[in-house]
Amino acid sequence: MVTTLLWITAIYMLAALLVHVFYRWHKRREERSKPDLDYVLVTSNHERQIEWYLRAFDIFALLSGKRLRITVFDDQSVDQTLDIVERMDHSASMELSVYTQPMTRGTEDATTLLYSHMGTVIDLRIPHEAGRIPYV
Repeated sequence: MVTTLLWITAIYMLAALLVHVFYRWHKRREERSKPDLDYVLVTSNHERQIEWYLRAFDIFALLSGKRLRITVFDDQSVDQTLDIVERMDHSASMELSVYTQPMTRGTEDATTLLYSHMGTVIDLRIPHEAGRIPYV
């Protein structure tokens, strides 16, 4: 009788331990999939700078050990800006998304979409905004 009660208690404790271990494993996996930092870049004909900006973010991510999510809003670029961003999309330390909606200042849709992201907004169309990018 006592041994049966000990077996039931041991199995119950083992089941509780397994639930806790599974919960922590699931929570860690979920945390790894979420980026640590979120940046929003607004570009317009920045083919000469965009690769350097994205490489600076990549170096920052590698040195800090943080994952980055970078969302690029392109304001009607006619140069190679989007091609360069697409080429840089294969970095393991950052997740890139690109939107090509016109970003005129009076457009409600573009402004709502831009500020619906909870990241740090860096408008590269404004002089000296690039100084907010790490390692630039």
